Amino acid sequence: MELGEKILQARKNAGLSQRQLCGDVITRNMLSQIEHGAAKPSMDTLKYLASQLGKPVSYFIEEELDTAPLEALSNLRQAAEALAVGKHRYAAGILEAVDTDVPELMRTKYLLQGKLPGADAAKICEELPSLDEELFLRARAAFAQGDLHRCTHLLESMENRDETQWYLLRGKVCVEQKQPKTAVKYLIRAEENKETYSLLEQCYRDLDDYKQAYYYAVKQK
Repeated sequence: MELGEKILQARKNAGLSQRQLCGDVITRNMLSQIEHGAAKPSMDTLKYLASQLGKPVSYFIEEELDTAPLEALSNLRQAAEALAVGKHRYAAGILEAVDTDVPELMRTKYLLQGKLPGADAAKICEELPSLDEELFLRARAAFAQGDLHRCTHLLESMENRDETQWYLLRGKVCVEQKQPKTAVKYLIRAEENKETYSLLEQCYRDLDDYKQAYYYAVKQK
């Protein structure tokens, strides 16, 4: 059984929806990709999922470790060493031969290729997997640290913004920045998350729209 299938089966056995398993840590879109084998989780994400599902990390990766593409990893290291000493042609040859279904290793391959003289940056970027998962985690960390400008910058850098958690966090930033009208625009898009109710009540009170404020106050009961 593949990693994604194991996570999907464990979630169903635990009786959790995708939203419940994701929490505020990862997006539903990312979890869906992981479960269907379109993406592989980082180790931090896998540790989170394992803890939520009541399983040890080894339960999900023990088979993966048996088939780990050690040769690809070794070649990538050789290519990196070659690049470090200016052996660009040699590095290019090694990288061209690297072919693996492990996203993290392919990402490393593309980044190393980007260091080659004359590299087609646009073409390489098309091959690189999305950074959305990491950007969202960093945005949450920035918000927790009170760095609203950085949080906004990270959120706006994401490719896929059509997620409840994205709109919720974007709305929270606007609330903290005392921009209730803009906050409402984002929070309405995240209304399926009950956490928005108190925030929307607060925003509408700030906008002197007491009818809407009352509506969200009632929804919290």
